[in-house]
Amino acid sequence: MPDTTTTAPPAWLAAAEADRAERELNEKANKLRLVMDQAEKVNARLAELGIEPLNPAGYDQSGNFKAAVLIGADYDEYVYEVRAVWSAADNMVELHTADWEDDSTAFGRVRLLRSIGDVAAARHETPKFPARPRDFAAEARWAIDSFNVDRLNNGEVEVIVTALNGVTAALLHLAERDSRP
Repeated sequence: MPDTTTTAPPAWLAAAEADRAERELNEKANKLRLVMDQAEKVNARLAELGIEPLNPAGYDQSGNFKAAVLIGADYDEYVYEVRAVWSAADNMVELHTADWEDDSTAFGRVRLLRSIGDVAAARHETPKFPARPRDFAAEARWAIDSFNVDRLNNGEVEVIVTALNGVTAALLHLAERDSRP
């Protein structure tokens, strides 16, 4: 009969759990500091240009960034709502267009905010869906699977296909290894 008695957790487990909790708290605090800094940068740039947003950039109760709403949509005039977010890649404010009262900036970037005229131009630009990121590993696996060496009749072609499959597998392995933190 199996032993059904439970043993007390090891003493080191409590220290490990405390360490994990502290790291999670630090990560949340760092994320909130980043979001607060981005909101401050957006609002400062808007003030430099004399733009008074309908809603300034900020963050919600969960610590998620909330874009500054510069101007609402006007469907009689066929213009879109314009929002401002911080672009870390460009180190400046970027403009997004979004439909009606959608809180998401899912339509993505329209242009960078270099002058006040960019806001007026952005209002007339159709929101664009961001391109789905490509899964290169899946594409490579599909390519490997599509070259079935067993179905080929030519020995020289089989050697080339086998070599390509090997190189592809090696690149996938390196990409997977180097992408780990």
